[in-house]
Amino acid sequence: MKIKKITQLLILISILAAIFDIARLDLWGTTDLLYLIWNLFLAWIPYIISSYFIKKDIGAVRFSLFFILWILVFPNAPYLVTDVLHIVSRAPSLLWYDSLLFFFFGWIGLLLGTLSLFHIHQYFRSHLSYLISEIIIFVICLISSFGIYLGRFERWNSWDIFFNPLQLMKHSFGVLIGLVHMETPLMFVVVFALFMYAVYKTVYVLVGENYLG
Repeated sequence: MKIKKITQLLILISILAAIFDIARLDLWGTTDLLYLIWNLFLAWIPYIISSYFIKKDIGAVRFSLFFILWILVFPNAPYLVTDVLHIVSRAPSLLWYDSLLFFFFGWIGLLLGTLSLFHIHQYFRSHLSYLISEIIIFVICLISSFGIYLGRFERWNSWDIFFNPLQLMKHSFGVLIGLVHMETPLMFVVVFALFMYAVYKTVYVLVGENYLG
């Protein structure tokens, strides 16, 4: 199976980010940021699904199955950006290094998420109109932002979809119902969705058909 150059580059910078994280353990003897490597691993899953199992010429049934799986795990990629919230609790002496780590991992997460969204967008553009495909992409950003909120603030994990689905659905429904009454969750979902969509469109204009082709 041929690996695209962009995938090779993403592998290399992911390894470099992991080395930076492990080097922090070796230099300062602290292990409290090793979770970034696990989060990065989770961020790779939607990229792998969209890169090797979703093609614009696959059948609707097969696409639907992989799309459902993909959208369940897609929030793991942009989720890495929210790890920057932990910077407020970092030691001042290591603030410069930790800031670099959070930015590096968040940047890779955005790249993985954006390129993964490219693959999905490619399928919709080949089967639907430009406007409908754009609306779908934005709705995906909204859904993903809600998933990120559940993970970051409500402390649900992506594997709860498979191991604790009923409780997750019940809790998610309760949060959805309460969105109109809770300013912070609604603001987060809307603002982060707009952020994701803006990043996606920016990278799409810069890379666009050259990558998709």
